[in-house]
Amino acid sequence: MFKFTRHSLVIRFLFFSGLILFWAFIAYLKIYPNYLLPSPLEVLKTINFGFFEGDYFIALGSSFRRVLVGYLMAVSIGLITGLGIARFKYLSDSIGACLTALQSIPSVAWVPLALLWFGISEAAVLFIVILEAFIPSALGVQNSINNIPVKLIQAGQSLGCSGYSLYKRVIIPAILPQLLSSLRLSWAFAWRALIAGELFVNGYGLGQTLELGRSLSDMSQVIAMIVIIAIVGYLTDNIFFKSLEKTLNYH
Repeated sequence: MFKFTRHSLVIRFLFFSGLILFWAFIAYLKIYPNYLLPSPLEVLKTINFGFFEGDYFIALGSSFRRVLVGYLMAVSIGLITGLGIARFKYLSDSIGACLTALQSIPSVAWVPLALLWFGISEAAVLFIVILEAFIPSALGVQNSINNIPVKLIQAGQSLGCSGYSLYKRVIIPAILPQLLSSLRLSWAFAWRALIAGELFVNGYGLGQTLELGRSLSDMSQVIAMIVIIAIVGYLTDNIFFKSLEKTLNYH
């Protein structure tokens, strides 16, 4: 289990400080016009204005609502599908093979299909999020079950476990560590798919605010949104999911 140490925190601080200083230096040299490469201070001012006087909080809340709904639906469907394709070979040879092929398709490729089917609506964004997050969760469950040692299954069966009891007492506990890794991967896919979908629909959201900055040629807002999207994704992964990993490993 990876743990944050003072040494690792210092390295991260120095690395990101170096990146910001390099960015500030390039902006100071005026190699690119200010409207193409604003300084870190200008981006920070944009973020401050957006949260305290603009609608960044509304955009962040809307994006989180969409991604949570889509992610929870995707994981629920993915768990059931993963159990099915791991249990029945004909499902593995059909649905499992199809999911393996579909996982290589980037989320932005589904946008035209979603817009044609659902129009410029919330449903289009949810469709993209669910589809992108569902695939890694389903395949993760399948791979987790396939990696369970045969002797562990046989030991459970020799103790009288079968059917639902075997899944409850043996299979589900055995796959939890690898399953959590799949859920983290599904979240990353869901977050990226959300931003890709929001670029093309109306309303409030981080992706829509990013697109608004592009349409207004406001590079400070574009970079501000990229920074916020990256920070939210990083914090979610390193606070929520790693806390779950720590709790799971502790027990």
